[in-house]
Amino acid sequence: MRVVSFTVPAWFPPGPAPVPAAYDVRLTEQESAVFRCLATGASNAELAAELQLSVSTVKFHVHNIRTKLGGISRLQACLLAALALSGGGAAAAPR
Repeated sequence: MRVVSFTVPAWFPPGPAPVPAAYDVRLTEQESAVFRCLATGASNAELAAELQLSVSTVKFHVHNIRTKLGGISRLQACLLAALALSGGGAAAAPR
C-alpha cells in the first residue's frame, strides 16, 4: 500500500463529496501506477497497453481511485495526478 498525500489547491473544483484541504489516501501498488499514468490524460485502453493490464482492470482501478479521492471526476483525478508528478500541491509517499 502507498499513501498518497496531497493538498488540494483553492481553485480546484469540488466533487460530489468535497475533498478536505489536506488528505491522505491509501492506494494499492497497482492503483498508484494507474494514478501516475492518469496524469497523461490517456484513455483506459492506452493506460492498459502501457501498464500491460486489461482494460477492465484499468477501469476497476480508476473507479477505486476516484472513490478513494472523494468521488471526484476522472478529469479531477487526472489533474491531481499531474499535480502529484509536478510536485505542485500533491505528493505520493511510500508507506
